[in-house]
Order: sequence, then C-alpha cells, then structure tokens
Amino acid sequence: MTRFHRSLVLSSLVGLGCSGSQGANDAATDSAAADTATPLDTTPADTAPRDTAAPPDTRPDAADAAADSATGDGAAADAGAGCMLTRALVTTSDFMVGGYALGTISPPALMAVGTMAPDQDHVPVSSGCLVFNLLHGNDELAVLDPAMLPRALRRIPLRGMTAGDAGAMPYQANPYDVLVLAPTRAYVSLYNAPRVAIVDPTRDGASAVTGMIDLAPVRAMSDRDASGALEATRLISAGGRVFLALQNLNAFAPVTAGSLAVIDPASNALVDAAPTVGGTQPVILGGRNPMALTLTPNGRTLVVAHAGQVAFMAPQMLDGGIETVDAVTLSASGIVITEMALGGDLGAVVMLTDTRGWAQVTTLTSDAGPGSHRVVEFDLATRMVGRTVLTTGSIAGLERDPSGNVWVLDRTASRSGVRVLRPDGTELTTGPLGTGPQPPYGLAFVP
Repeated sequence: MTRFHRSLVLSSLVGLGCSGSQGANDAATDSAAADTATPLDTTPADTAPRDTAAPPDTRPDAADAAADSATGDGAAADAGAGCMLTRALVTTSDFMVGGYALGTISPPALMAVGTMAPDQDHVPVSSGCLVFNLLHGNDELAVLDPAMLPRALRRIPLRGMTAGDAGAMPYQANPYDVLVLAPTRAYVSLYNAPRVAIVDPTRDGASAVTGMIDLAPVRAMSDRDASGALEATRLISAGGRVFLALQNLNAFAPVTAGSLAVIDPASNALVDAAPTVGGTQPVILGGRNPMALTLTPNGRTLVVAHAGQVAFMAPQMLDGGIETVDAVTLSASGIVITEMALGGDLGAVVMLTDTRGWAQVTTLTSDAGPGSHRVVEFDLATRMVGRTVLTTGSIAGLERDPSGNVWVLDRTASRSGVRVLRPDGTELTTGPLGTGPQPPYGLAFVP
C-alpha cells in the first residue's frame, strides 16, 4: 500500500488518522500577520483581524514550483528562503520502530542514522529552510536541527488545543503537513481535528501554538462524523493563497467530493471560493478522497490525485482519477485521467513538466507482491496514460528532487530502499539505496 493507505490501516487500529508528506513555502507572505494571528480558541478564522501589511503577491508562485515540483533545470534553492536543498532525509518504519537515513541528492546516496525515532509513524517535511518531523501518533511537530539531523531542537505538542480534546489517546490531532510562511509563523494541517494550527517554529512546547484556523465553515454537509475532522492533508501555496486538501471521509470512506480549503495567509482567514453561493465555500473537486496534491512547474496549476474508495476497503473499485485546479481562478477541471485508465488505485503524483507526470498506482487485488505497485506516466494535455516506468512490490511514495530526478520509496520485502530515476525513466541507482533495518516511510529534501 502507499504511505497514505498504510497509515490509514495503522491508524484504524486506534480509530483514527492518516499520514503526510513534504510541504512548501511562500515567502510572499512574510509579513506582520504572525503578530496578528487568530488567538487560540477566541476569534473564528473567518473574522480574524486584517493584517495592515501589504497584501501578498498574487502572481503565480514560482517559489512553490521549485519547492514542490522542480523544473529540472538544476535549481536547488528552497524558493524564497535563500537556502540550497542538497540532502535527502528519509524516515523509516516497520510499524513497530521508526528510524532515519540521511544522504546527498547529487550523487544520490543514503546512510542509515543510528537514532530511534520517538514515534514509529513519522514523516519529514522541509519548508522555508526549516526541517520538521511529523510525529503522527504522538500528535507532535518536531523542529529538527539541520546541522545535526535528525536531532530535534524543539517539540510542539498539537494535542489538547481545545477543551474538547481528551486525555492522552494517540492520533487526536495527527499532524499531516507543514507550510512555513515566515520564520515565526507556519501552518500545520491536522488530519483528525477540524482546524489548522498556527505555530511559531522558534518556540518550544505548547507556547509555540499561537492560534488556529477553524475549518468548520468549509465542512461538507454530508460529513457528519463525530470528530468534526475534514481529514485535512496537503498544504500548498500558490498565487498568494494557501490551499489545503480535504478528503471529507467518514470511517475512512468518502461521503462526498473532495475539496480544497483556500486561506488568505495575510489574515489567516478562509477565502470564499464561490461568492455567489451562501456561506464560505471551498473549491469543490470532481473526485473523491484526494490522496495527493502537487503544483506544476509554472506555479499556477494544482494537480490533485483522487483515490476514491481506497484499495483496502470494500467495495473494490477504481473510481478515482487526476484533476487540475487553477490556483488563480479557483476553477477545477474535473477528472481528466481516470484510475481505470491508469490501471490501479492512485497514491502519490509528481509533475515532470507542466503537463507530464508520474503516478503511483496499486493493483486492487494484491499488495506487496510482484507487480502490485507501479509508477505510470501520464499527460494532462492529451489526457493519455503512457508507459509503466517502474514495477515493484510496494511503494511508500514518490518525491521529485530539485535537480529533477524522482526518488521512489520502495518497501518491497527483502529488497527495500530508495530508488532514483531520471525524468526519462532510466534508473540512476543500480539497486535500492539502503535505509537500515527499517524500510523507507517518508522523504524530504533538506538544506
């Protein structure tokens, strides 16, 4: 199963959650909004006081194109933050113990780090020259020391943000992604809570949580599970706005179409994506259960991969697909490439150009067996599915590095590791790069 599917299975053991992946950054919002963030549990997000600083740049955000889906021109800068992404940090897990591997992007190399992770369900994120570890079961965000990875400088607890949070049960918040907006302000999406946390990465402990954005106004009418969570996943900034993918599930099954909450980072307020409709509306997507969200190199087009009914749940069906959203007009295309055409259940997606990308697909009838996971080429312009680039037993995810190569987290039993492919499909690595005693689980490119 993909990293997302596996985390759902794992978290279902405690009645909760899902996993996460790499964030992005938007330097255009580096403003005084950090000082005017919504105070915790006081002012609703959609009535937060306006920042008096200049509004963010509304041009297509080339910064996020470099951070989330590099153009392959060799630029390795963490856009807008002034640092170079030269290394790869891999988190590992066998669902009992978590660990790490660290290495270089060019040439691709990894070495296991002899440090045990505080949570076996953990995924790294790089955003705004900062490095984080999402500790899903612990409901914490760890801020790591880039000079001594994976040592944690600070730990930010995200459980117990409101009076309704109960006890010490795991996966109450389940942090999924981090987006740094300024050195002292970042958004954290929470899979199991109906809000976005606003944190100050320079602080330690509970005081680092400086506010929240209430997502209740964009909750789907048919999503009535008791947690109130919208199953919020990826955060991406583009066109001066922040987009947050919402899966809208009940007991892990989609109850309605997926959606994108839109946030004004200058005010921490939700943006109404359909002003002619009553209330505050998200961008309504054409598919269900968005598993992946990325940005094309032009910085304007969001690419969404929908899994629909996921592979491990009955009824087994290929009902998902890939669609696009214009980050400026907020218009969604609807499904342009179906799971039926791709030949499997969708997981991660990377974009190699503005139209050509690779998708991770899983055969519905098997997992971790020969050929059950594939990387498949597609073209958004022609709406065609191309060749199978890679076939293996189990893939945890795909990430594109700043030089344009694609790193595949291969969890196939007895030969797990990280494989690196050029955009033409040829493999740079002669065999999987080893990650130590546990197979790869998450990946971030870091300074």
